[in-house]
Amino acid sequence: MYVKPMCATSPIPLAGISPVHPFASPQPMQTSYSGHVLLSTADHLSKSEFAGICGLSDDEFQELLDYGVLPADPLADAQICFSRIYIEPVQTACRKARDFDLDLCAAAIFMEYLIEIHHLRSEVASLHARLATQ
Repeated sequence: MYVKPMCATSPIPLAGISPVHPFASPQPMQTSYSGHVLLSTADHLSKSEFAGICGLSDDEFQELLDYGVLPADPLADAQICFSRIYIEPVQTACRKARDFDLDLCAAAIFMEYLIEIHHLRSEVASLHARLATQ
């Protein structure tokens, strides 16, 4: 039986249960949804694929797009797609919104911060890599 800790950084051990990192993905290489598998080689996803993976209805996903939090990438064929790098922050924000009974506006704000943290971590990793080669 899994006991969810109140705080992931709690110094109190919970009966030998290690807290799960909030950004950890249970299946890093593939994610199942509606009988489909998202391969790690897919760089961009359609609106319906992205919404399905994140467990959102089309209306909920459109509302998030209306808030302007999730950047869309127009491809050569003028189809609007979304980068797979945003799957994890969107899933995390939506999961927290369900857990804490938040509306999509609050989830959008949370998502915006998660995406910014992701970009900053990538930038720091890039800078560390450049310093290591010098």
